[in-house]
This record gives sequence, C-alpha cells and structure tokens, in this order.
Amino acid sequence: MYSLYELLFFFIIYSILGWCVEVTYEAVDMGKFVNRGFLNGPYCPIYGEGVIIVVLCLNPIKENLLLLYFGSLILTTALEFMTGFILEKIFHQKWWDYSDQHFNLMGYICPKFSLCWGFACLIVVRLIHPLIATAVGYIPTVVGVVILIVAYVGFTSDFIITVLGIMHIKKQIRVLENISAEMRNISDHTGEKLYDTVTGIREINENISEKNEARKVKFEELKNKYKTAFENKSHVQKRIENAFPHLKFGDRKSLKEIYEEYKSDKKNN
Repeated sequence: MYSLYELLFFFIIYSILGWCVEVTYEAVDMGKFVNRGFLNGPYCPIYGEGVIIVVLCLNPIKENLLLLYFGSLILTTALEFMTGFILEKIFHQKWWDYSDQHFNLMGYICPKFSLCWGFACLIVVRLIHPLIATAVGYIPTVVGVVILIVAYVGFTSDFIITVLGIMHIKKQIRVLENISAEMRNISDHTGEKLYDTVTGIREINENISEKNEARKVKFEELKNKYKTAFENKSHVQKRIENAFPHLKFGDRKSLKEIYEEYKSDKKNN
C-alpha cells in the first residue's frame, strides 16, 4: 500500500488535475476561462480526496471492471454528497446545485454526474494512476519533501485566506441587512421612492417636505453607506461569484428591491 509521502503527492496532483478538468468543462460549456473551485489556487481538493479514497478502497478489485465502476460510483457520490452537505452547514451556502437534474438528492448529487464519476474513476485507476504513481516514485525523496512543503504551505495559506474572505462576506451581509432595516424604518415615515442609477442602485427622490428634512439627511447617509457596502466586493468574493454563479451569499438586496418590498408590505397591510 502507499506511504503517507505518496498519498500527499497524489492529493496535490489530482487536486490540480481536477481543477484542470473543471476549467476545461467551463471553457467548453461557457466559452470562457473560469477559475473554478473553492480556493483561489489551481486545485480542487474534492478531486484529490476522491481519487485517494477510490484508490485505497478499490485497488484490490481494480481488475474487475464492473465492481470497480460501481464501487467508484458509490464512493465518489457519497463523497460529493457529504462534501456538499458539510460545506452548506459550515458556510450556510449551497456550493453546487443539481436541483434542475432528474432524480437529484437535495441538490447535492444526481445520477447524471454520478455515472460520469464512475467512468472517470475507471480511466484514472486503470490508466492514469499507474503512470502518476510511477512518476512519483522517480522523484528523489529530498526533492519530493521540498515540493510537498511548498505545495502544502501554499494550499494551507490559500484555504485560510478563502475562509477568512467568506467570513468577511457574511459580515458584510449582516451590515447590509442592518442598513436595509433602518432604511425601511425611515421609509415607513417618509414614503421616499427609489430610482435607478447607472450602476443599478436607485437614487432617492429629493421631493420631501421640510418637516422630514432630518429623516431625509439620515436616509441619504444610509443610502450612501448601503451603496458603498453593496459594491465593495473583495477579490475572494468576486472570484467565488464568478466560479459559482448560482451561489448566493445571504440576501444582498438592491435599493430597488428594498423599496419594492416596502410597497408590497404597504399593500398587504
């Protein structure tokens, strides 16, 4: 069986290859480059985890293609489900969603991709992995250790930066929600309307009576603060939103949406 040294190499190699697969898929599907994956760097850890699990668990039956296929299908599907479930519980976001696919389970897994994972593992275990295992064996131990140290320092740093970036986004969402609540409270008293700006944010109608001047000034301050917070996206947020277009970090409402909700509440009441 493989040593820890070899498994660490396999994890990095297959994480990078997995990232290449994701980027290629998006390039074919969308016609443009998209830096796919949870992290900023060129790796998708779930691929590294998946291949290691399949290789370790199914190596004894790799000569039986039928068992290897269904074993790979079950293991990778279970990993995808657990990863999606855990990520959503930790970050309160669904990082991928197969809800539009037939026979999906909670949007985490679906037959279409599970079947693909099974075939992919057949190719990896029977054709690709023997070559990679041989190549890793040729790397001098000292050189290999240096490569692993550099790779995992970068990987760990990237992971920490990404998680901190997501925590910052969630904090920003709370700020937006608080500002939104204050704006709605003022709107209940002043009835101010919101109009579009060139960036999609709505401006405030200045036609307010003098007795509401204080509220107008406060509303203007909140509007500017909301606009700044809404548009101030970090590099991590921009990359994640580009990589996962269906991912929604909280309820980031524009000023127009806030006002539409306000009008709807008024009608219902």
